[in-house]
Amino acid sequence: MTAGRTLRRYYVYSFLNGLKFTWTTWLAYVLAHNGNPGWAEAAFHFSILAGEVPTGVAADLFGRRTSIVVGLGLYTVTCASFLLVHDTLSACLLLGLSGLAGTFLSGADTALLYEAAEEAGGPELARKALARASALQLLGLSIAPAVAGFLYHRDDRLPFLAAAVVGALTLPVVWGMAERRPDAAPVHMGMWQQARAGAGVVLKSRAALALMLFGWGYNTVGAMAGQFGQVYFPYTGLTMAATGIVFSAARLSSTGASAAAERLERRAAEGCLRFLPLFLCLAYLAMGVGGGWSGALLFVLGSALEGIIDPVLQFEINRAIPSAQRATVLSLLSAGFSGMMTVTFPAASYLRPVTRIYLVTGALGSMLAGIWAFRWRPGSGTGADRREPLPAREVSGP
Repeated sequence: MTAGRTLRRYYVYSFLNGLKFTWTTWLAYVLAHNGNPGWAEAAFHFSILAGEVPTGVAADLFGRRTSIVVGLGLYTVTCASFLLVHDTLSACLLLGLSGLAGTFLSGADTALLYEAAEEAGGPELARKALARASALQLLGLSIAPAVAGFLYHRDDRLPFLAAAVVGALTLPVVWGMAERRPDAAPVHMGMWQQARAGAGVVLKSRAALALMLFGWGYNTVGAMAGQFGQVYFPYTGLTMAATGIVFSAARLSSTGASAAAERLERRAAEGCLRFLPLFLCLAYLAMGVGGGWSGALLFVLGSALEGIIDPVLQFEINRAIPSAQRATVLSLLSAGFSGMMTVTFPAASYLRPVTRIYLVTGALGSMLAGIWAFRWRPGSGTGADRREPLPAREVSGP
């Protein structure tokens, strides 16, 4: 009953956590208040890179629920403080704090969900719960842009105030969750020893290492395609209003796909993880050739594929790592992604015209996904050792 109650609360948390009213407004806000959004985005990712592993370790040692509550509290204060942005320095400071707040959530929330679902109904329920939570978060993300645009039109500060209110409302939802103590919890360990133990888990397991490396590349390709879509669609002839419709349609397609992923049988889910990333990257490559509404349709299709791939990938990563180091290892996944973004995002900005970004990203991603499709085998090769427990982880911008 306790695990079931935690699952229900987690689903509410997932939806509320998807109401990112600042996701599509922060760049315009920073520009309007004399700030440089490029430097602010860099500060966002640098803070994630610096804070992800320490906060993941702290979540394993001191509790995942506590970590989420701290992150939500910092996020709420940061959103309300955006009213103080007046130059690049203040924008960098608040974007950096927003990124740091997210590190307390990433890894900790997925670990808490996985273990509650596993306790309530085993690994199969855990796979379905990850898909359900992903669908609910995507539903929130599909609603947020339209609401944020209306609020921003009335007053550019309102999206940030609305985000702060949602963050405050989410706090009691998380506080009411129950948390199971991780198996063989290393209460005697310090933070450095726990970080080394998490890295050791990845290096000793071919499954965990392969999934980690693939996750870094896959998440970077998806983030690049999503972020540069804000300039790709206007460049290829769509209005800003049409661009907003495309983003909402893309999130809705991800929502439906994640809901469908919950019903996939085990073999079908493994097949999706093996082959769909290649189709996703080919769609991005085609966006570099096409444009306008054809590019929009490909973008929506790619978002639907992401909605299937993401929860399956999260499930496989969680299955490959032990409970005692789960949040630590998931934080390594997020930290590696942020490290890649700090390099690839500025580099891609030099590619002109913007369609070339999709040509390069799609081509490199297709190479990675092709290798993955032919090398990853559930139950053999890189996936062979993930079935046994080992001894003792979209959004860029705030």
